[in-house]
Amino acid sequence: MSTVPEIRFRDEAHFAAHRGDFALPLEEVLQLARDRLASVTERTGWLHFDFRAGSVVGRSGLLRIRPWTRGDFWARRMGRAIPSHLVVGEKRPTRSLCIWGYWSGRDRFVLHTLYPGIAAPREIHDPELALGELPKSLRFWTAHAIVVSEGEWEP
Repeated sequence: MSTVPEIRFRDEAHFAAHRGDFALPLEEVLQLARDRLASVTERTGWLHFDFRAGSVVGRSGLLRIRPWTRGDFWARRMGRAIPSHLVVGEKRPTRSLCIWGYWSGRDRFVLHTLYPGIAAPREIHDPELALGELPKSLRFWTAHAIVVSEGEWEP
């Protein structure tokens, strides 16, 4: 078994948007992430994946939608520069935890983000979305929306 890596945040403000969705204290969530990352043998480059924890880690803000779903719309979430596919509703408990980040050394992982729920591709308006990733992103984001409460998006 590999060593348990140190975890650092690339952008704590980005993570802060998900902080309220966790059912566990931050240190417990980070320990789950460290334990899962300890099993990774190839410690170079970016990782973007999800895994199931032994119990509920939080509430997922991602909802699969159908073409007949009413109420989905595109808007900017508070504090975000790009529009997202949104739907008003309630988040659901989940055991899935998404880890997205990169190795900055053999025993150091830098988190881009960490949130309860399945791994989702970059949003279609994300300026960091590579052109080759656009078809996958379009397929995903036309069939999924981020669950928000009233007032969590900019008018």
